[in-house]
Amino acid sequence: MHRLALAAALCLLAGPAMAQGERYTARQDNEPLLTDPGGTRIGRLAQGARLDAGAPTQGFIPVTLDGWIFGRSVQRANQDGHNLQVVVGADEENIRAAPNGTIIARLVNGAYLDQVARSAGWVHVRRTLFVAGPDQASRQVTAAAPPAGAVDSAQGPDDSAAGGGVDARRGITRRRLLLFRGPGGPAAATLEPGTTVRVTARANGWVRVEAQGWVRESEIRPADNSILSGVSAAELRATPDEFKGKLLRWTIQYIALQTADELRPDFEAGQKYILARGPAPEYAFVYIAIPDAKLADIQKLAPLSSVEIVARVLNGRSQYLSNPILELVDITQ
Repeated sequence: MHRLALAAALCLLAGPAMAQGERYTARQDNEPLLTDPGGTRIGRLAQGARLDAGAPTQGFIPVTLDGWIFGRSVQRANQDGHNLQVVVGADEENIRAAPNGTIIARLVNGAYLDQVARSAGWVHVRRTLFVAGPDQASRQVTAAAPPAGAVDSAQGPDDSAAGGGVDARRGITRRRLLLFRGPGGPAAATLEPGTTVRVTARANGWVRVEAQGWVRESEIRPADNSILSGVSAAELRATPDEFKGKLLRWTIQYIALQTADELRPDFEAGQKYILARGPAPEYAFVYIAIPDAKLADIQKLAPLSSVEIVARVLNGRSQYLSNPILELVDITQ
């Protein structure tokens, strides 16, 4: 018997459907802001932020980010119809409801915006972005008790509530679903209505699930056990010694190529490294040392593009910021 564990990211944001012309309120801190439905994550909303919203499309809600940013934190640009780009020394910059006002969102370095007006060192900016809508996984997967007599060898002795009842780690798909390699990533497979799944992780309103199925033996190949998949940045920070020297396969969001100086004691001075977010769907900040042989590949990347990498763990928790430090081995866009 061959069992195939399918990993999928399914959004679990709950709330009423949005009608065009309504206001959207961020229900939790750090709700992702995407360039397109299921697209690249370029920012996050502060809890309670209120934005004008349009009619949902493809399960995502278009919202208008309208606020103020420091004038020195942007530069002129001409990209995809946008005329400003966020350029800051930090990883993110704040968007405020008014000059010196309440923070409503944070955008990553390199994000593009539209200028509305300028006033006393501040720039009024605007852009339509997308947030996950209520018709994602919260309406697609429901908790359920395991079928009578079912056996799940992946389920440990503490995986279900004693005495039976609803198991929050197991669910049933409400309708046919696409399985994604990561939140907003490419589709990998489908799940039919009524499929039983097991929730193995949660991150930023998404869940990773496993499902059992059968495939022909001739259609699969042995996995490379020397490269670890499914390891999170949080695991590296929690147990850095356990993963030191190990190879990981991650999907990351490339932000910028940088050169180490004396403020980066985890690198040698002059070492080229990239600032990135990863792995999907966690999107924590991570620093990746670049060997000279891979520098040309990195220089071809566009800011905020998503790439799959194989990297070696140099330090699971950096000295000052506690971010993972990796060394690039291979990269595919």
